[in-house]
Amino acid sequence: MLFRIRFDIAIYPDRIQVTDLRRGRFVDFQAEVPFSAPDRLVADGVYFENALAKATRKALNGGFILFDSQATVTAGADLLGDSGRQVVRRALRDIGFKTIHFEGMEEPEPASALPASLVDLIRARL
Repeated sequence: MLFRIRFDIAIYPDRIQVTDLRRGRFVDFQAEVPFSAPDRLVADGVYFENALAKATRKALNGGFILFDSQATVTAGADLLGDSGRQVVRRALRDIGFKTIHFEGMEEPEPASALPASLVDLIRARL
């Protein structure tokens, strides 16, 4: 069964909290490898994405397919800065989130369409 997924994501130094708004499930995940630095909330994008994927998987009880998934970054959004938001946005997109919103910062950003050159390449291989 496919359903829309809506998560609230709170980012703290080396910790991520994920709330599945559909089911009310809450996960508080301490990163296994630190992703923060004293002056930056998200200093290492790879370790951040790893922690985010694990927290998301726990919130969904295992493997998942994200259909029309939406994420709202709540706590920590104001501390990220432009480069930090880009890292978080890229990690959420790589995991599979389609719409990402940073609370108090901007309108939700839907996933962009594939570039025409990539669509042509995919069609050529089919």
